[in-house]
Amino acid sequence: MQIRLALRPRPVLLRQYKSTGGAAEVDQVYFPQLEVIGDIAGSVERLGNRLDGKLQCDRSYYTVLHHEIASHISETSDDERFPMVPQRVVADVRSVMARDDIVALDNGIYKIWFARNYIANEPGTILLDNALATMGAGLPSAMIAAMLSPGRRVLAVCGDGGFMMNSQELETAVRLGLNLVVLVLNDAAYGMIRWKQDQLGFPDYGLTFSNPDFVTYAQSYGATGHRVERSADLVAVLNAAFEAGGVHLVDLPVDYSENKKVLIDELGAKVCEL
Repeated sequence: MQIRLALRPRPVLLRQYKSTGGAAEVDQVYFPQLEVIGDIAGSVERLGNRLDGKLQCDRSYYTVLHHEIASHISETSDDERFPMVPQRVVADVRSVMARDDIVALDNGIYKIWFARNYIANEPGTILLDNALATMGAGLPSAMIAAMLSPGRRVLAVCGDGGFMMNSQELETAVRLGLNLVVLVLNDAAYGMIRWKQDQLGFPDYGLTFSNPDFVTYAQSYGATGHRVERSADLVAVLNAAFEAGGVHLVDLPVDYSENKKVLIDELGAKVCEL
């Protein structure tokens, strides 16, 4: 039985559905027979109370599991390959952002990596639209965050495809005198769809493209452009951009070759174990 925990501001409610349909159906292969509506922390606690004595393991199991997951996602956080692997990108971004600094994600495969690997210490410090496919939203989201929180570091993380859908807003950010950094993860492709094509067994077709010189492009709007050429330089470049103030764009080549291995094969192996 699959259980869906829906984050809604309502009391916990259990609803049983017939196999022919129900409100929790979200696609052709996912259908929970039981839906839990309510705050996730309160819901899990109350479910645990109702299952007292019936669980296969005690709470210490989840502590061990938490440590195993933390250890696993940090395995390649110091990987020196270049173009950079997303695990290292996320770890380096985390190291330059304080507890209450804000990361605004655009929509792309990197969003999955940040959702998995970026540890948020305060509410509202990592902004992502879950599965809404709103490419181009990362920069505008970061701009409003910078306007509302002028004393905090604000970083927009965008793929090259998503960034170019709303890149003209650099002019607005410069004109408004905002302080923010835009990290463009450059793989010269629509990385999310390329990954999905591969996942579905289709040939790699029609999803690569050429980009402008992002450094010169940023300068044409009055922003400051940077290009990272070694993995070891990303932290220093980001820190220098934040310390200088104003609008900065950082062009970072990224390597997504481990998408299938980590996000499909390893997860599939875990499912088989369970």
